[in-house]
Amino acid sequence: MTAKPIRLTDPLITLGIDSVGPPVTVAHQFVCFSNGIHLTGDADDDLATFCDPEGFAYTLSLDLKMSLGAESLDEALMALGGPGTVVPFEFAYTSDPASADNPHWSGKVRIPAWPIVDAGINEATSFTIDMPVIGDVTRDDGTLTRVIGTSAHTHDLVSA
Repeated sequence: MTAKPIRLTDPLITLGIDSVGPPVTVAHQFVCFSNGIHLTGDADDDLATFCDPEGFAYTLSLDLKMSLGAESLDEALMALGGPGTVVPFEFAYTSDPASADNPHWSGKVRIPAWPIVDAGINEATSFTIDMPVIGDVTRDDGTLTRVIGTSAHTHDLVSA
């Protein structure tokens, strides 16, 4: 059987983690807020060191639609800790368990500032947030979880 191209129709996009704390935290699903996801890597000379001459950096980007009020995008982003907070992420093509046909990728990302409004008359506020991956990106195929890359972004804390 020939493998078919993947069409994203019901992906798993989670930021945050369920934890009893302290502090108490909650994972948030971003599927209903998002209409695009991009987990990409690129060499970045600004991040290069003698140990990592290519300064490889991963970025998780989400194309989002702003919403306000209870259970909104704004509330979900604020509940994650707001801009500068480092949170775990998980992505899969479907919400089904990890398998060879549906691997799950995970790691940590830093939440950036997001626009409050970016729209004209009768337009929805749509924007993309680019979140640098901090440390390792892993791939779980249901039988084996392995590191597929380490981002040159390695610091959980924002420098003052």
